Amino acid sequence: MEGVTALRSEAREAILCAGGRGFVRFLSEGDALLISDAPRRSDADALIAALAVRGFDSCARDGLLYITPGTQRLLTLCAAQPQEIIVNWDSARYDVQALCARLLGEAPLPLEGDGKRLVLETARLLWQPQDRVLAGLPALRAAVAVRLRERRRSGLHEAGRLLCGWLIENGN
Repeated sequence: MEGVTALRSEAREAILCAGGRGFVRFLSEGDALLISDAPRRSDADALIAALAVRGFDSCARDGLLYITPGTQRLLTLCAAQPQEIIVNWDSARYDVQALCARLLGEAPLPLEGDGKRLVLETARLLWQPQDRVLAGLPALRAAVAVRLRERRRSGLHEAGRLLCGWLIENGN
């Protein structure tokens, strides 16, 4: 997804501007969304400060930099995505559209710990190729179902915005 990929580009740019060199990649799991080996060649404190200016939370461990968009950065990303989808029941992706519409129907709420985690996991899923996104959607649907059963709605609307952006980018 273009917006999620832009997060990686922004983190990479912040690292380069702070004199850092190295890769910036998406993490497949964990609390951070991105990882970089830049602290192996640069001052980790300067990199962390540069990322903070751009709205990222980060920490250095074992020569690696673990990077997560801050709450405001995530909300900005979500707000830049479309906020409405029409479910086409004849579409091959009607189930994804229906999930998206359900999430968009939730009220935007402040991102709590679990809500932020849901949005991060949605972003982590949506940067991948289309076939992997489609394969990962059942896990997202299950996470949403758990949150709804437990009446924890933080992050649902924002995850829907990201999913809506992905659907529109990929021809609905």
